[in-house]
Amino acid sequence: MKRGQAIAAAVALVLLAGCASEARLPSATHQLGIHRASTASADGLQPMRDRHSGVRLWVHPRALLTERDVAASELAMTPDGEPAVILTLSDSGREVLAELTRQSLMQPLAIVLDGELRLAPVVREPVRDGRVALTGFDSLDEAEALVRGWGPK
Repeated sequence: MKRGQAIAAAVALVLLAGCASEARLPSATHQLGIHRASTASADGLQPMRDRHSGVRLWVHPRALLTERDVAASELAMTPDGEPAVILTLSDSGREVLAELTRQSLMQPLAIVLDGELRLAPVVREPVRDGRVALTGFDSLDEAEALVRGWGPK
């Protein structure tokens, strides 16, 4: 999937989220990190590659948002029928995401799940609603397991 298609799918997912399954609260079962990233090597940045797209990024080691910032997770399907997980961030997480995306226009972000680069979207506009769509799952079972892992404690 090309970057433009991925962005369009993410936007569509936000619109579809209202129709998604029951929201669930997060637990510490899975690790999430949303990091600043660069397309060029720089001191202190860690190289990572998205296994699906092959995109290579150099990722800042400190995540600005983590699973602790997730208020709820929901299972959804992309317009192409692929599984996705919609994360709704806490109020403080929403503020961090809005500022991060405002400062990162036309730059990639690294979305790392359980130590693996899962998405590398280029920020086209600030994300103010505090919602993040995770895609690129190998199966519906994998996406469902993530939502179950972030289910009620």
